[in-house]
Parts: sequence; structure tokens; C-alpha cells
Amino acid sequence: MASSTSAPQRSLRSLDIFFLVVAAAAPLAAVAGNGALGVLLGNGVGMPGSYLIAGLVLILFAVGFVRMSPHVRQSGAFYAYVRHGLGPHAGGAAAFVAIIVYCMMVVGSAAGFGFFANVFFAENLGMDISWKIWAALSLVIVALVGYREITLGARLLAVFLTLEVLILVVLAAAVFAPGSPAHVTYTSFSPSTIFSGSFGTGLMFAFVSFLGFESAAIYSEEARDGHRTVSRALIAAVVFIAVFYALAMWSVIVAFGDDKVLAAANENPGTLVFRAFGLYTHPVFTVAVEFLMVTSALAATIALHNAASRYLFSLSREGMLPASLGKLHPQLQSPYVASVVVTVIIAVLVALFAIGDADPLMTVLSSTFGLAALGIILLQAVTSLSVAVFTWRAKEEPARPLNLLIALLATAGLAAAAVLIMVNYSTLTGSLGFLDYAPWLIPLAAVIGILVTLGSKQASRLPATN
Repeated sequence: MASSTSAPQRSLRSLDIFFLVVAAAAPLAAVAGNGALGVLLGNGVGMPGSYLIAGLVLILFAVGFVRMSPHVRQSGAFYAYVRHGLGPHAGGAAAFVAIIVYCMMVVGSAAGFGFFANVFFAENLGMDISWKIWAALSLVIVALVGYREITLGARLLAVFLTLEVLILVVLAAAVFAPGSPAHVTYTSFSPSTIFSGSFGTGLMFAFVSFLGFESAAIYSEEARDGHRTVSRALIAAVVFIAVFYALAMWSVIVAFGDDKVLAAANENPGTLVFRAFGLYTHPVFTVAVEFLMVTSALAATIALHNAASRYLFSLSREGMLPASLGKLHPQLQSPYVASVVVTVIIAVLVALFAIGDADPLMTVLSSTFGLAALGIILLQAVTSLSVAVFTWRAKEEPARPLNLLIALLATAGLAAAAVLIMVNYSTLTGSLGFLDYAPWLIPLAAVIGILVTLGSKQASRLPATN
């Protein structure tokens, strides 16, 4: 029988982590939600180009991450990279910001599942069940999957993700097929179109669509070949997400036409993708895509819950949280205590929103993901800065100038994205009253992380630089 404090079983392949990461980004929900809003409020027809620009910045970030990975001996969460490059106090701040934003994303994703499940079952089966019941059901499913070993979750997410990708491929195939009534243009990738309208807002929604890809770093202790497995999965995920989002959004724009898509988005951005399916595919595919929005939200909830519980698990093993959170299940080898704690936290937060009769989409989802978008991109920017500092110090590296340039470009791009989100925060979340002050949770969490690091001898020790 394995010890409850031993290292997790290294069972994850690069493909498993790829599915965990891309599922967390929720491709269908990202295109149907953020992509449509980017068309309406951002740069219109140029939104596919925004995805490619955001992807390029994040690829630069991923390259720097991969270069630094062999030198980081701790578990793979991004806070370990911040700690390695900028010191233990910065690492502690990053760790607690990560806990806040990942928990918030699980709350928002559970509410999103509740909303889409309510809509689907009410419209197609006449079952008008409150989003609150559906959200509670999602937490039960997530708790069961999270309690077990990680490969079960990876396999389940692989099925959900494959279906999401295939349904969007069906739309693209129908739109671009020979004989299709669609008029195919390449305007979406023209620089003059990409930088037209409110380019900053469009780019903001593009960056938000990538939320979750960074969770690859958390699974290094469960990866078969450690950081090498994670690095392959991370770069593959970023490239796939960028290209797939761009092509999927382009097919939606072509479906309506360059001159009509903005009016279609203005009519109702939330149903833009569904109406594109209605125009070019059999009605069964419209029903299918509505159902897959439900499974997309569930897949994202599972993946984000896994990421949040592994943050707690990693931090407990480094002396920043109670040691009990670092226990592994003796048979399943899963961080079951951390998983249960995350489930309880999420259940309480969802219950508070439910008691307050909050709107699941416009209040719960928008507020939690708005906060998460700001927090995650700030974490990515700080991590990239850490890579730059580490590269500057590693004077023996033969490719040091190029690596330093890549890290600095990624830092600048991510810092610009963070500024865009701060400037356009109300556009991203809507007017939410007191929840507009939620971004203050980020500096508060950072301060708590610094204080915890100051009080922990283990967390205050810097890792050795290789």
C-alpha cells in the first residue's frame, strides 16, 4: 500500500495533459461566448486575427517556460517559476493569487453549466429545472472525478473535447464546402481589418479565451517524464487553441458574411454560433451544439477543479498550507484531501450566489471569469518576467540573447493584455455593483501569500539554480 505522503503516480502522458489543458480552455464555449462578444464589441470581422496575435504572444511565453523548466525542481505550477526567478516572496504572492483565480473559475464554470443545462433541457425536453440544481449536480460529478486518480478525468475530458472540436469542424466543413452559398473572403486576416474598430477589446476577449491553458504546469509531478511531458503538452495546446479558435471564428463570420455578421452579433451574441449552425447544417447539429455547450462547461469545471486542487496539494508540500492537504489516497494515489477541500469551497460560494438569486451568466460567470482573466494574465506576465530574469542570470546559456528577447517580448505582450483587461473590465464583466471591486482580491491574495512565505521557513528557502 502506498504511503499517503508519497509522490503522486506518474501516469499522465503529453496527450493526457493536452486534453486537460484544452478542455479547461473550453473551446466551444470560448468561440460561442468570447468570440461572439469580440466580434460585437471589438474588431468585428478581424476577431480571428486577434486570436492569432494572442496565440503568438502566448507561444512566446510557452517557449520561455520550456527553456526554464529543466532548472525548476519543484512541482510545476507557475508560482514555482516565479519563485525561482524572482524569489520566495514573489512566488508566495503568485501562489495565493492562483488559488483565488482558479477557485473563481470553478465557481463560474459550474454556474455556466447550470445555465446551459437549464436552457438545453427546457428548450428541447420541456424540463425547466433551475440552474442551481444543475450547478449542484455538476459539483457532485466533479467531486467524484476529482477524488479519483487523474487519468480518469483526462479520459473523460478527451471524449468531451473531441466532440467539441468535431462539432465546430462540422460547421467549418459546411461553410467552406464546394457549392456552399457562403462567400469566402480572407478579410479577417488582413492587418487593416484586425486593427480596426476596438482592437484592444477584441484582443482582450481573445486572451480571455485562452484561460486554462497555463494549467499544464501544475501536472509535472503526475507526468510520466516530468517537465518534458508538460512542455510538449503546453506548446501543443497553445498552438492548437490559437489556430483552432481562428479557423472556427472565421467560419462563423463567413457563414453570415463580412457585411452582415456584426448585425447578427448585435441581435444576440450568445446565439451567434447556434444560428450559424442553423443556416448551414441539419437541425440535428444545432441541437447537438447546444448540448455540447453543456458538456463543454462540465469539462471545463472538471479540468479547473483538478488544477485548483493540485495548487493546494503543491503548496501544502512546500509548507505554505497545512500538511494534510498534501496527502494522497492510499489506493488511488490522488490528492483527495485537497480535492475535497476545493469542492467544499466551491459549493459554499455557489450556494451564496444561489441564495442571492444571482443570474448565472451575467453575474456569476462574468464576475468570476473577469476576475480570473485579470489574475491569470498578471500571473503569466510575472512568470514571463521571472523567465527573463532567470535567463539574464544564466550567462552560460549559448542562446541567452535570443531567449532573453523572447521572454521580454512575452512579458510586454502579457502586460499589455493585463492593461487592456483593467481598462475594459466593465466591458468584460458588465455592471455588477459591489462585484466590480472583486479585482482587489488579487492584491489582497498577493499580500497574504507574502505573509505566509515570511512565516514559513520551508517556503522562504530559495531553490538552487542549476
